[in-house]
Amino acid sequence: MEKKISVADVVASVAKNGAQRYEIDMRNGTLRATDAADHARAMEALEAIGRFERATPRAAMAEPPAPVAEAITIVNARDAWLKSLSAASTLPKTLTIKAAPVTALADFLGPDRHVHTITRPDMARFYQHLRDGGISTPTLFNKQSYLAGTDGFFTWAQASGYYPAGDNPAAKHIRYSASEKRKRKKLGFQAFTLDQVRQLYAPENFARLSPGTRWAALVGLYTGARASEVGQLLTLDVLQVDGVSCVRICDEGEHQKLKTEASNRVVPVHPDLIALGFLDYVDSLRGRGDWRVFPQAMAAAKNGQGGWISKAFGYYLGNLSGGWPKAKRGFHSLRKTVIQQLQGAGVASEMRAQLAGHDLDDEHHSTYSRDFTAAEKLDGVGNSPGLSVLAYGLDLDALRPLLTASISRRRAKVPVRKPSASAANRKRSAMSGDK
Repeated sequence: MEKKISVADVVASVAKNGAQRYEIDMRNGTLRATDAADHARAMEALEAIGRFERATPRAAMAEPPAPVAEAITIVNARDAWLKSLSAASTLPKTLTIKAAPVTALADFLGPDRHVHTITRPDMARFYQHLRDGGISTPTLFNKQSYLAGTDGFFTWAQASGYYPAGDNPAAKHIRYSASEKRKRKKLGFQAFTLDQVRQLYAPENFARLSPGTRWAALVGLYTGARASEVGQLLTLDVLQVDGVSCVRICDEGEHQKLKTEASNRVVPVHPDLIALGFLDYVDSLRGRGDWRVFPQAMAAAKNGQGGWISKAFGYYLGNLSGGWPKAKRGFHSLRKTVIQQLQGAGVASEMRAQLAGHDLDDEHHSTYSRDFTAAEKLDGVGNSPGLSVLAYGLDLDALRPLLTASISRRRAKVPVRKPSASAANRKRSAMSGDK
């Protein structure tokens, strides 16, 4: 029967024979030293391994997570983030769109998951989950911007102390290549041809639109303004600048918003719009105490103040375009039409950008160039024409009665509504010549 060796026996034997490599002799319960050369080689190997093991784990070991001010679940953080966006007057529809990827992330990781524990691998798996579900790269790219952009969810969480400062775990996962962007452009809104414009604005067709939508469609055709910019116009935004009748597109009034800083601009009123009675229409609104160019616009509408314009014009377009080549068209097509017509007429790119509210992304334009005057925007500079070059060949004489009738009806009504304080202040600015 083999003798059992206790820990005490091993310790005593090591104390007696010294610190060398030993083999346990199970037959007599003693420790036997190995060959000295073998022992030396073993010690060298162990020493090398020891250095490797001591260095590698420490170098590869992830840094402990940085402390956060407060732990919060994804769902609770989402609600707080949306509340902060709402305070910045973000449209309800926009809030819904931005909330969607955060809600999807909560569903994927679990609603009780704390924000500060989310890692880059977690986000990589989440994006792949969305892609596997059939979401395209452009849509994924947009969702990534809502999560990691300047005012995105994780950016807000870092600023609020809910996620460690430094690397944003939701950023730089989705790449949107130039070829994918070119492909998407082909699927975007298409400009109208001149024949299509003439069909849309033919008096017998144009009469189907409501009076407000008629004016909105004409403002879009002669300014290239977005539906949201048209819908939020105030009568104070139609003013004289250096003797030129203009429309000011801005975010100074209550509930007015712009897409970008470059969108803040002054656009001359095209001579065709004046001939059709647009300035008279605005004067009639002022006369009855109405401060909106389009009183039917609702400041708190889910789709913004231009939503009704897009919907009405889209319905009208759908009833007329049955025989047209298949393409994506809507009110935004008017914006593309204006820009392309200006381009074809030889209007300089810098002039087109200032009229449309686009930003030319280089230091020369942003730092060294000046804004064109209202007269230059209307008539052009040197050999480069301006907005007045737009010529669609519409039958203005036949269209005018469709528009002046609405002016007469408005003048028959005289309800008085006091302007808001902000509107009154802007009126004083306009009268003082502020551009």
